[in-house]
Parts: sequence; structure tokens; C-alpha cells
Amino acid sequence: MSNFIDDPNKILSFLKRLRASNINIDVIYQNKKTRGIVRYVGEFSFEVYCLTKFDIEKPEIEIEFNFEGKTYHFSTELLNQKDTVLLLMIPARIDIWTQRKYPRKNVYGQAFVSISFIKPIEYTSEIERLPELEGIPENLRDIKSELDKETPDLKKIVNMILREISKMSNSYDFIFYKRGMTLPSSAIISMIFKKPLLVEDTTNLESYITTYENFNIVTYGDYMKKANWDETKVLEQIKKLRSTFMSQNIRSFVCVPVRIKGDTIGFIFCKKSIGKFTLRDVVYLDALSSIISEAYIKEKINNLKNSKELKLPVIDIGGGGLRFEIDGIIGKLIKVEDALRLFIEIQNKNIQAIGKVIRIDTTKNSSKLWIACQFTYISPEDQQFLISITSN
Repeated sequence: MSNFIDDPNKILSFLKRLRASNINIDVIYQNKKTRGIVRYVGEFSFEVYCLTKFDIEKPEIEIEFNFEGKTYHFSTELLNQKDTVLLLMIPARIDIWTQRKYPRKNVYGQAFVSISFIKPIEYTSEIERLPELEGIPENLRDIKSELDKETPDLKKIVNMILREISKMSNSYDFIFYKRGMTLPSSAIISMIFKKPLLVEDTTNLESYITTYENFNIVTYGDYMKKANWDETKVLEQIKKLRSTFMSQNIRSFVCVPVRIKGDTIGFIFCKKSIGKFTLRDVVYLDALSSIISEAYIKEKINNLKNSKELKLPVIDIGGGGLRFEIDGIIGKLIKVEDALRLFIEIQNKNIQAIGKVIRIDTTKNSSKLWIACQFTYISPEDQQFLISITSN
């Protein structure tokens, strides 16, 4: 089992012992690895001398090493770089991993793995299920029928949802969210709060700051309060928002985030030039967004069931196991202790093995998860081949 150090004083003390021991550590940037040693530890930062130089564009750095019979790992940020010397931020947490019996080799971009589950993937829907077919309105029956399929057609589901939205909104849009995409403020706020954003009446300043305490709904005012804006700034921003909406002939507005296990995968935008959206409308739109979420996750599960076609990059590998990279949303369907069939491609050789998930890692500001697997079965020949790779 993994353990960790998160007390700031203990972290500082540990890094100072690491510096005094002068041991080699692995410095990892975007899955590229070099050796280094800690040569200075301050109150808020520490310095690492690296064997080779990285051209670093993003600040996220991973550190991994064996020390006193244990394997340690943490994520940190680059503060400054001078040739091969990195000034790094003191980490908030240091993870302690189970000691490896076999060494690992970084093979990112050189090895790939496909996976299949020995037991069916368990996914519990986060939405309230639609009732049986005979118990739902006629206009939702085709959506229900499609959603109940083992592999619903996601594009078809989205089009059906948009058909329903068109009955209540004269202008609407749906987008899938991709990391790095430029988003309007409404989408950013709904993503932060993980709730629909409503401006019931864009001409009324009160609509921007109304609080819907008993509903799963936010307004611009909730964000402004969270950001500790003063009254002058709030009023100035509300007037700008009202001016923008009125110039676009928008009388009422809703932005609904499409969510899966805390992650936002898309947004529904609805606008009315005449009339207003009610709280009931927003609740209904949120329910429709959840149908898209369920169709999306079912499609991802089907991809995993047929994942021999889905080649995932292997980060590192050894005689005892491997670690691979996977999309964060798909990866959240995988649990520690899950048993996986592994189909590995490395150095023009195909290896089949069975592995147990022992750890699921993520890095700061990353949409990917790293899944660490320990081999529970691998042929002696294939294991020896992997051992030989790591020893070269």
C-alpha cells in the first residue's frame, strides 16, 4: 500500500536528509528522464543538479527515487533553470510507494499496451435513471431506447437532446470540452461550481446575483462572492454582462456543464430572445446533460472492452510490472486491485501478461492518469526479456 508525507516540516527534514545522502534521483519531464542529485534545500525551494539538460516549456516536474529501502515520488514546479541546474518548489506531498523487486526502464513512445478487463467494468451512473419506457413521455422514448443499448450512439443521443432543447430555446449550442479550449465566462463558472449557470432575466441586474439556495444552480454573483469582489467591481461587471447580452438580443440565458465524476466534458448553451427560462427548465436541461454523460461513458467503456485496438503508451516497464498512461475520464473507471489482461508491444516483440492494478497516479494540471500494474502472470521467457531490457 502507498503512504505519504504531507507535513511541511517533515517534508523539509526529509529533503535535507536526501541532500546529505547525495543519492541519485530520477528527474522526469513530460516522460523524459534524467538523473540528478539534490544539492540545496531552502524553506520554500530546493535545487537539483541534473546529468543532462531539459528544454522545459511547462513547469510540471516529477521526481522519483529509492531511499532507505523505499520508493518515493512527488510532483513539483520549476521556479528557475540555469543550464542543468533546476530550482524547484518544495512539494506539498511526497508519496511512498511499495519497493520494486525489479528495476524499471522509461520506454515512453517506444512501447504500447492494450488492456482488457478480466471482470466486467463496474460503472454506477451518477444520474437518476429514466423510468421504464412505458412510464416516460413520448418525446423521450427514443432517447431512452437508445441510451439503454449496451453501446448507444453518442452522436445520435446528442442530436436527440438538441431536438428537445430546440423546443424551449430559440438559440442553443452544445460543445465537447477539450483542455486548452478558450471558454466564455459562463462556461468557466459552471465548470468551477459544477452546476448550471442561470441568468433568468438579462435586463434585470438582480438576476445576475440572485442566489438559488435550494437548487443546484449558480449565478455570476456566486462567482463574484467567491472571488471577494467589492460592490463597485460587481456592479461594473454586471452592467458589462447586461450590455453584452442585450446587444445580442438575449433575454434569458443558461449554461449547463456536462459532467462525469467531477470532470467536465462539454457544455450546453441556451438562449431566449423572448420569455425567460424557469428553474424547472434548468433542472430539465441538467437532466438532459446527464443523459449525454451516460452515453459518453458507455462509449468509453465499450472502447475499453475492445481495447486491443486502443494502444496506450507505456511509461516504464520491468520484470515485475509496468505503468501506462490513459485518458483521465476512462482511467477513473479503473480501480486499485482490478485485474487486467495486458497485450504489450515492445522492441518488435508481443508479450501477453496478467496484471493487478496497484496504484493510480495523476500529475498536476494533467488530464491523464498513470496506471501502475504488477504482473501476476507472465511467462518466464517474457519476464527475462523485460529484465534484460532494463539492465541495458
